[in-house]
Amino acid sequence: MIERTGMRDGQVGRNLVEIRERRMWTQARLAGEAGVSPTTVSGIESGRIGRPHFGTLRKLARALGVEPEELVAVARVEPGPLSLEWAMAAGEEEFERGLEGASVEGLSSLSRDLGEEGGRLRRLYGEARDEEQRRLIKVRIRRVAADSGSVDASIAAQKDKLPDRSQERHSPEAGRPDTPEAST
Repeated sequence: MIERTGMRDGQVGRNLVEIRERRMWTQARLAGEAGVSPTTVSGIESGRIGRPHFGTLRKLARALGVEPEELVAVARVEPGPLSLEWAMAAGEEEFERGLEGASVEGLSSLSRDLGEEGGRLRRLYGEARDEEQRRLIKVRIRRVAADSGSVDASIAAQKDKLPDRSQERHSPEAGRPDTPEAST
């Protein structure tokens, strides 16, 4: 569900950061592409400019290739089903809460997705054009690695909670009592 109330709580800045970093752009590059000052981009992202002019938002959105509504929308992220998008959008506490009730299958799927994202980011790092872009990519790589470590720990904890079924695999067929073998 999307709610258009983002201008009152810094959501515009968070959305702008997320979309800009997804493109692996610096604030300076976004400012240049949009035709606004780097101070404006920084002010919106930090929340110093809490209610940016819609014309500015339109320029930023156009440069980023998104609709202006995406900059002001508040996406309500639900913890299940677990997805890479959810993992990247969730704050640390929300992320950990989402992992707590997840199934081993859901956690395993998220672990695979995070692994693939880590590989994609490492490839992007090798293709980065400048130091600032490499720095942004490293930040994302660290986040993905941290999230991946949390997911792996949650998988291990879930598996520790499962009953040990190794005895059942080696027991006689269900419903047949053990009988001593007759000696001859």
